[in-house]
Amino acid sequence: GEIKRLERLFSLYRADSALARLNATGILEQPGPDMLELCSLASIIHRASSGMFDPSVQPLWTAYARAEGAPDQKALDAARAAIGWSKVEVSIDRIRLAPGAALTFNGIAQGFITDRVVDLLKAQGLAAGLVSVGEIAAVGASPSGKGWAIGLADHEDDPADTTVYLRDRAVATSSASGTLFGAASDGHILNPETGMAAPAIWRRVSIIHRSAAIADGLSTASVLLSAGQVRDMARRFSDAEVRAMDQEGNTLVI
Repeated sequence: GEIKRLERLFSLYRADSALARLNATGILEQPGPDMLELCSLASIIHRASSGMFDPSVQPLWTAYARAEGAPDQKALDAARAAIGWSKVEVSIDRIRLAPGAALTFNGIAQGFITDRVVDLLKAQGLAAGLVSVGEIAAVGASPSGKGWAIGLADHEDDPADTTVYLRDRAVATSSASGTLFGAASDGHILNPETGMAAPAIWRRVSIIHRSAAIADGLSTASVLLSAGQVRDMARRFSDAEVRAMDQEGNTLVI
C-alpha cells in the first residue's frame, strides 16, 4: 500500500500520478510533504554535484527516447532550453514549471521509496532484514551477527564481482549502460549541461549511505563525474562511501 501510494506521487508512467499531472499542466497545487521532501533532497544533491543531478532533464530524455538515441540538433537545443532545476518554483503551496519543462525523479525516487518502506517496517517491529525496493537497505545485523552481504555488479542480473557488508545502511548502483536508447550505444543518464550521454568513464558507481534516497541520487550524478569530482561530492556527505569501477576494471574506493 505504501509503495502504491508513493508511485501515485512520483511515477512517470502512471497518468494519474502527481508527477504526471505536474508535467502535463506545468503546476501542482498542494504538493504534500513527500513531494516537498523529495524536491529538497534533489536540491541538496543538485548543489553537491555541481548541477549534474538535475530532475528537470526529462525533456532531454524524451528527445533521446523519441529518436531512439539519435536526436537532431534542433531537438537537443529545444530540450536543453527547457532544462534547469533552478527554474523550478517549489513552495509549500505549489510546484510550478517553466514552459516546456518536465521533471523525472527516476534517479532518486526508488531510494526515497526504499527509505519509506524501511521506516514503515521498523515502526511495525522489524529489527533485522533486507529491504529491496529498487535500491537495497540493510536493517540491523544479519543472522551471522555481522553486516548483510550485498553483491555488486554492472547490471542487476549479472553475477556479483564485489561484496559489501552493510548494517543500517543502503546501497545504490548506477551504470550508464544500464538502459540504452534503442539500438544506439548511448546510455540513459544524460548531462543536463551538454545534452550528451554520460561519458564512458565508469562501468558502474555504487554509493553507500544511511539514506537510500541520497545513495540513489549520488550514484546517478557520479556517472557523469570524474574521479576527483566524485570524491569531492562524496565528502560533502559525512558517511557516504563510494565503490566505483571504471571501464578498465580499476576500482575507486572512498
